[in-house]
Amino acid sequence: MNKYDEKYDIRLANRGDIQSIMQFINEYWCEGHIMAKDRILFEYEYVDKDNVNFVLAIDKETKCIEGIFGFINTSYTEEYDKKYIWGSMWKVNDKHDNIPLLGIELARRVHDLTHCKRHIGNGANSNTTIPLRRLFFGEKVAKMKQYYYLNTSMSEYKIAKIEKQEIFGVPKVEKNKYVIKFNSMEEVKKEFKVEAVDAIPYKDSWYVEKRFFKHPYYKYNVYGIREEDYKVGALLVTRHVEYGGSKVIRIMDYIGKQELFSKISSTLYQEMIEGNYEYIDMYTLGFKEEYILEAGFKLKDDQDINIIPNYFEPFLRENVDIWCHYKDEETLFFKADGDQDRPNQLRNNN
Repeated sequence: MNKYDEKYDIRLANRGDIQSIMQFINEYWCEGHIMAKDRILFEYEYVDKDNVNFVLAIDKETKCIEGIFGFINTSYTEEYDKKYIWGSMWKVNDKHDNIPLLGIELARRVHDLTHCKRHIGNGANSNTTIPLRRLFFGEKVAKMKQYYYLNTSMSEYKIAKIEKQEIFGVPKVEKNKYVIKFNSMEEVKKEFKVEAVDAIPYKDSWYVEKRFFKHPYYKYNVYGIREEDYKVGALLVTRHVEYGGSKVIRIMDYIGKQELFSKISSTLYQEMIEGNYEYIDMYTLGFKEEYILEAGFKLKDDQDINIIPNYFEPFLRENVDIWCHYKDEETLFFKADGDQDRPNQLRNNN
């Protein structure tokens, strides 16, 4: 017991709290935010069976929520060494006279309440969250790296803004015998054991199925990359994004042997050219750069004046930095991790 326990009931949320959490988000995070309005998306993102993935601080006198800390599981395991979570919505009601550093207390409690080994995060606010994670939790912080492969045959770019035409190598285009496309988790399981991949964070079949095959609004493409013996050694996930009559291919996740990444370059190149996509891009941190460059991609560094947008809902034709915080040096991040690839506008079927 400490001063926070005297004033607040700090606990994990349950289904009965969902409407109150959504109302808190609307009032204190952002009015009209999709997570305050779209119950389908909220439950997809934060409810795993009967678990609601929020730590709450509830005032014992008023019974009102005064702080929230949302998180997303990377797996459904209960093994401590494999249990990782991504941080998500983190907010304290700053209109009330709450105990200072209540938000920090919620972030600390998440370990005891979830029994996770690590809380990691991407998409963190560089002005608030990143300094707090470094100061109070002693974590490493870094920007994700963005790589892209430009379709140089385009006469006009409506999504990208190309100020300097870079030179991109052309892979040998042929029917790629090393790539297979999966249409269900059942197909994946026949060819590839997600649980056998030694990576931080640990991801399992439950996560892959939920994240990429059961999303309520987005359609993902899941590919298997074969080794020389034709056994699948890695999964690669993409999503096609459209805006203004143009479209791009975005690499969202990669699970497995990194050295196999270049084997899919001709397949992605073919898809880009034949489908008239402007570019392929990939945000990552921790992936060995040599394999990405070997596949023909270029690093979008600070000297690159081209604009390769990240935000599409709403569309923003600007370069965007994505910040991460983590403890283990080997931690691997991708664009679809945490809450970084989700709708930000209400769907028509709501």
